[in-house]
Amino acid sequence: MKNSVADRRKTLGLTQTELALASQLSRPLISAVETGRHVPSVKAALAIAEVLGTTVEDVFGEPDAMENQVPALGNPPPADAPIVAVRVGDLLSYHPLPDHGVAGASWDRADGLYRNGRVELFEDADTSGFAVAGCEPALGLAASLLPGTGPQRLVAIPASTAAAIEALNSGRIHAAVVHGRPGHLRRNARPVRRYHLAGWKVGLASRVGLPSGLEQVARGKLKAAQRDAGAESQRALDRALAPYGGAALLKGAPATGHLDAARRVADGLVDVGVTMEAAALVYGLVFAPLEDHQVELRIAEEWEDHPGAKALLDLVFSGAFGRRLEAFGGYDVSQAGPA
Repeated sequence: MKNSVADRRKTLGLTQTELALASQLSRPLISAVETGRHVPSVKAALAIAEVLGTTVEDVFGEPDAMENQVPALGNPPPADAPIVAVRVGDLLSYHPLPDHGVAGASWDRADGLYRNGRVELFEDADTSGFAVAGCEPALGLAASLLPGTGPQRLVAIPASTAAAIEALNSGRIHAAVVHGRPGHLRRNARPVRRYHLAGWKVGLASRVGLPSGLEQVARGKLKAAQRDAGAESQRALDRALAPYGGAALLKGAPATGHLDAARRVADGLVDVGVTMEAAALVYGLVFAPLEDHQVELRIAEEWEDHPGAKALLDLVFSGAFGRRLEAFGGYDVSQAGPA
């Protein structure tokens, strides 16, 4: 976000510390605002403008330009949800953290909170980075191996293939990971650079010794962890169920992703789950394959020179990263590279 805070502060002969004290804000926040790393709240912007003897519009531009915030996947999060946020051009794109910010046995790092219909960033939030949406669990692995701050930070946003493509087409993210049957992957409406990440199977996961037949699933005799209608794994299940009359009687709430579907099966919440092979394997489940899928990373052409794009490509096409994926089982990375 471009603003004239630093110029006006220097004209008045104020240091960042003096401006912070006068506006009752922290010096790190003033620094972050001046460098465009932080979007101030309306209250903070008013305080800064008052000390500088001007208006919010003069120092930050029009209000809409000052805070052009958009939910990455198009749907606003629940009130008070912890969120991650990243700059995508002139937009501040944000998404709620899964499980209210719980990451295993610890808290996940949030950039701010969604309150009163807008994002309130924490003072030390760094909104630089590279936003990628998709349902590939390897995105989380990649994020953990890349820098946690700065332009090379990977902001991984869980999303179905359809939702990821829509967000990329709308300019709310830098890149998307999609999957589908070879030769049948959905197209993008904007120019992208395509990269083949891996191949894996989509199928039904079940606990050892329990029934998992498609006919029983179609008849509603088994409770299933499904995906939303835009997920390619759900479409694979729909195709498999077509000979049995379709999925009209399918029971079970949609899972948020491959790992969530497998976890629900392992925890006994459902009888079967549509997921990827690797997710079934790590939870010790029986896996019945339905389709072979190809996984692609698509980067909007306008962002192909982004530092985050280069960092991500260097990582995912390294031999070490491929071996990490193969260790989970179910991944074929032999064809990884430009598509």
